Amino acid sequence: MLIRFSFKNFKSFKNENCLDMEATSLKEHEYNIAKTKSGEYLKVSAIYGANASGKTNVLQAFGYMKNRVLITDDSRKNSPVEENVFSYMINNEPISLEVEILAKNGKVYKYGFEVLKDNIISEWLFEKRINKFYTIFERDSNNVILKDENKKQEFSNIDERTLFLNIYSKIDSNNKDLNNVVEWFINANYLDLGNPLFENNINNRISLKILSDEKYKNELIRFIKTFDAGIEGIKVTPDSVEAVKNNNGIIKIELIHKGENGIIKALPLELESNGTRKMFHLFDFFMDALKLGMVLFVDELDAKLHPLLTRYIINLFHNPETNNGNGQLIYSTHDTVNLNKDTFRRDEIWFAEKDKDGISTIYSLSDYKINDTKVRNDATYNKDYLSGRYGAIPVLEDFDIV
Repeated sequence: MLIRFSFKNFKSFKNENCLDMEATSLKEHEYNIAKTKSGEYLKVSAIYGANASGKTNVLQAFGYMKNRVLITDDSRKNSPVEENVFSYMINNEPISLEVEILAKNGKVYKYGFEVLKDNIISEWLFEKRINKFYTIFERDSNNVILKDENKKQEFSNIDERTLFLNIYSKIDSNNKDLNNVVEWFINANYLDLGNPLFENNINNRISLKILSDEKYKNELIRFIKTFDAGIEGIKVTPDSVEAVKNNNGIIKIELIHKGENGIIKALPLELESNGTRKMFHLFDFFMDALKLGMVLFVDELDAKLHPLLTRYIINLFHNPETNNGNGQLIYSTHDTVNLNKDTFRRDEIWFAEKDKDGISTIYSLSDYKINDTKVRNDATYNKDYLSGRYGAIPVLEDFDIV
């Protein structure tokens, strides 16, 4: 699970900001909290804000961090997902990124790094024991000191463009701490649905489990039927993994509908509504997060979805019966229909705002004060937000057509 994500000097965020998933002491919606031995954490966070306020940058900061951890420098050079973030920098200070996480083994780690002009300036990994963090390794430029089993190892001349976590986790598969952190990043997902190219890649992705796993296929059908009751089943052509291999990997998906007078019709997936196709292709990501306890970052989750369908997704993560793995959903949105006390705790609601100098900040509704008074849990969050009481809304000016 993600406990905290801190970032500094990334795109429009000049100063250090922190997305905190540790639950506050608020006494509301107890089932929205994942209770673990190490603490209580939020299962959902929604980030609101005007266009160009920086809310997408929060998610992109994590996506950039994940890529740096998992991808070596040589492969990043040819990767379309690796963006030259340094062209957006406000100043010439390093980008700083840090996560505090609860790993599968129950340990709490704090990992981060600083990078400037693609060079790693510093890097660190700590483990929390009781209430104190202990060093596993620290990096200063090209030099690393690793503490392992009461012994200290020193490394020099480390590749300045590659993270030590990436390098050493491949060299020493027995180092459980480093590999636990790498595994956490592998399982964490960032979906940039605001990017047409990324969305197109998602829409062309079909899991082969739909051919080899009948349980998976039935779960997918039940999932789709929750928001489109007219769908009776799924037809897949070819109907076997081996046949797909002989067909250059091409799979045709049709959804079976019951029409007038009980007539059954097959409709190609590409002719279904945008919302249905989006939910079909996001099914794997939702299920992985819910069952395996993964964190899922999604930009523009609500695009092309009815607000009730968005609420359905939120409830999947809130409900301990469907989210038995304590998965987390962190997403950006403009959906004010679900911005209310019936859906969210106040510490689950975040706002991104950009000032007149183009510098963004994020803040939680639970921390926000109006005239030195915190927002009450009986407030009408959506109406107050749209009226400007919480900030983070667009400032519109008159436009005259000549």
